[in-house]
Amino acid sequence: MFEYLSLPAAVKKFAAKEFPSPTKVWATLNKREKAFFDAAMKDKNSPTYKAVVAGRRAHLTLERDDGEKDRFQRALLETYNRDIGIDVDETWAKEMGLVSVKHRFKGKFDGVGIFRGKPTVWDYKKTNKIKTPSGIKKYLKQCAAYAIAHNEMYDTEIDQLAIFNIGGKTIDELGTRVFVYDLKEHAEEWLNDVDKYWNQTHATLPGL
Repeated sequence: MFEYLSLPAAVKKFAAKEFPSPTKVWATLNKREKAFFDAAMKDKNSPTYKAVVAGRRAHLTLERDDGEKDRFQRALLETYNRDIGIDVDETWAKEMGLVSVKHRFKGKFDGVGIFRGKPTVWDYKKTNKIKTPSGIKKYLKQCAAYAIAHNEMYDTEIDQLAIFNIGGKTIDELGTRVFVYDLKEHAEEWLNDVDKYWNQTHATLPGL
């Protein structure tokens, strides 16, 4: 449907090397939380480290639609397909790059397509326990960023954001929850963060 680009290709095409990603914006605006996270990631026995590794592995499983030979990953994929994937009507792309020249940010989305009948940008989140609405706020901003950039790059009108949360540390614990939001209600919050990032870093770009 669209000629999607990898993130490096999109960055090159739009000269966006200095643009921040949602992760960089968050790290800049939340230095204390970022410091705690970095410290925890240095300890391979920490709950944070183990949760991040498990999340990354699950992300690859969902991205590739492949449970490999691991029982837990197969069960995770089956749970996703049964509870969430059944409502994905179309998948346009996964893990591709986006750039907003207008708002000066870049990033790589998890997935975009039609979910429950509406154009949607979605994000996969594997957690030890199912998240609450307050616990997915940071991820919601990422989705808003990607929807804004997708609409700018491809002249689309995506206005639905979805967080696909799969929780559980064992096969028996696996469960899901889907969080669906309207872009219009959250776009301003993300754009305010981007403005704060540029103001805090006092960064300038050629011609600006």
